[in-house]
Amino acid sequence: MFLGPEQYSAALMRMVAEESSLDVAVAFWGKGAEMKVHPDETKPIRIICNLLSGGTNPWVIARFLKRAELNSNIQIRQCDVLHAKVLVGRSQAIIGSANISANGLGLDGDETGRWIEAGVHTVAIEEVESARAWFDQLWNTASVRVITRDDVAKAIVAYKRHRGTRPDCSSTGPFSFSKFTPADLIDRDAYALLYVSGPSDDAKAANARHAAAESKALGAIPGKGTERWSFECWPEDLNTTGKVEYLAMLWNQEKANVVVDGPCVMTSTQLEFTYSAGGQPGWLDLARPTSTLIGHSLNKMECRALARELKPYMQTVWDESEILDEGMRRIHLSHIAEILER
Repeated sequence: MFLGPEQYSAALMRMVAEESSLDVAVAFWGKGAEMKVHPDETKPIRIICNLLSGGTNPWVIARFLKRAELNSNIQIRQCDVLHAKVLVGRSQAIIGSANISANGLGLDGDETGRWIEAGVHTVAIEEVESARAWFDQLWNTASVRVITRDDVAKAIVAYKRHRGTRPDCSSTGPFSFSKFTPADLIDRDAYALLYVSGPSDDAKAANARHAAAESKALGAIPGKGTERWSFECWPEDLNTTGKVEYLAMLWNQEKANVVVDGPCVMTSTQLEFTYSAGGQPGWLDLARPTSTLIGHSLNKMECRALARELKPYMQTVWDESEILDEGMRRIHLSHIAEILER
């Protein structure tokens, strides 16, 4: 029987409930998969997953491994070249495109709803036996091996890297939180930086000196392609590697007003200067303004629209942000999306 997206999850659940044992060769596993495919721990199950490529949630596999230590009915191995999605029981099999996740389709959690899956459910004995023979042969090949703790540690690194670059299935056009669920944004390297006052005159002067020197060295027109935003005396744990996208926002609590400066990335350039009053040392982390945020345009006009979208929620956003220093806070974009979704 052909399984469309609306039948796939239900067919999988019926098969899991009906079969006395399962062989599962599914490449990628998402959050909640262990309860989806093996809610009854008394049933024998053999699992082959693709752990190290970054598409599998390693904590799901770690939980399977922990269960397997105490339960001989559970066996789990890995295969670096597995891309199949095959579930085989004693009397039926499902072969299709879907990985195993919280709802049986696609990636992790709510993200799966954006993916169209299909497959075939068969109870034809010759097809089931062929699928089981294929699984048995794969299980005993050299490419299928046990999973070590070191493998899980490597998988965590790969998974985090993979999650940050997963496909963006949101609608096209300018950035807006209305286009994303929190799950769409979680694990992406994108934060908002909130501040309550702009740079001091001394900080502005230090930035201007640097900009003039940089323009001269590059032979460029001052400010043309060399504009830098200065974050004055921000804490050292601020990621300045350029790998993280930031959305800079000025929050005026007294007026309950927010100004969205726009997106930027850090340049790894830190300037030291001395305050004219008191002679105390200061520093600037310089950022390069950009025109996009996680691939969506965010120009000046679109920043004003984003500010209007955020304004009713900004006090909550401020209150729930991570405190970096007085008047300086950081919050992940997924957290903002969650606040707006409440």
